[in-house]
Amino acid sequence: MLLIGKKSREYFYWRLKRLILQDEAKRRILDVNRDLKHGQVASMLCRWFVEAEGADKGYLWEDNKGVVKWLEEQLKDGSMVNENIKCLQRDTVINKIRSLIKENPEVSMDSVIHITQLMPQNQRNEAVKILTSMEPKNKTS
Repeated sequence: MLLIGKKSREYFYWRLKRLILQDEAKRRILDVNRDLKHGQVASMLCRWFVEAEGADKGYLWEDNKGVVKWLEEQLKDGSMVNENIKCLQRDTVINKIRSLIKENPEVSMDSVIHITQLMPQNQRNEAVKILTSMEPKNKTS
């Protein structure tokens, strides 16, 4: 009976630790994109785990102790999860800007001017090159 109690305590220790770390990761993700649902965030974390560990080790997502060790590493600066969160934040900001300009097309020119004024000179030069090389949209009558 003692063996069962010890195994139970060990299982619940790693399970609780995993859930706490997963909640921390989920909070960081939801901080950059509040539109995501909790199920989407959980799937995202699982997918990132499989990408990091390899598809052949995807079954390890069910191993609490293994996921805890992975999450502890991934919640540090410079980790794959933190890099993915930065990309998610970037995409979220870009989508918000696109949406706002689509809803308010009259501010698009002012927005471009303001954004380019805030850019460092090298980025501004690159933006000018891109804008001058863009093909005008064909308008059909």
